[in-house]
Amino acid sequence: MLGSPHKVFYKSEDKMKIHSPSPHKQVPSKCNDYFCNYFTLGVDILFDANTHKVKKFVLHTNYPGHYNFNIYHCCEFKIPLAIKKENEDGQTETCTTYSKWDNIHELLGHPVEKPVILHRSSSPNNTKPFGSTFCFGLQRMIFEIMQNNHIASVTLYGPPRPGAHLRTAELP
Repeated sequence: MLGSPHKVFYKSEDKMKIHSPSPHKQVPSKCNDYFCNYFTLGVDILFDANTHKVKKFVLHTNYPGHYNFNIYHCCEFKIPLAIKKENEDGQTETCTTYSKWDNIHELLGHPVEKPVILHRSSSPNNTKPFGSTFCFGLQRMIFEIMQNNHIASVTLYGPPRPGAHLRTAELP
């Protein structure tokens, strides 16, 4: 039991709708997905607005120099990663709050796709004192990596639910 969140944040738009089969036919939702923010645990949880089921977890490392530094406490996570090497059975290695991306990348032994670059600033006319971060997708997780190779956050998400992209108005 986590208790009450410190804050609840309602998403104003879903940027992932562009990946839906027919984004131009999306019926606007009357309610938006929402995050429960647990700052002292270093965790955000995204809930589906209609089903109220968890869609993803965001684990924050609170690493100095990151945009969210000192907003969240450090989430002390340990995540098993499936490592597949030639001529060997599958192994697991543990990724922790203090792991560096180069070490994880080396353990995987295969190329990781190019990252999505994330630019954040507190206002549109502001310079970016924190620099960009790089987001890599891997094993149903998104690793946000700082320029110094440290993990800023890990987003955990499950497989898409069947029919999750359909709204009631689209059903026959």
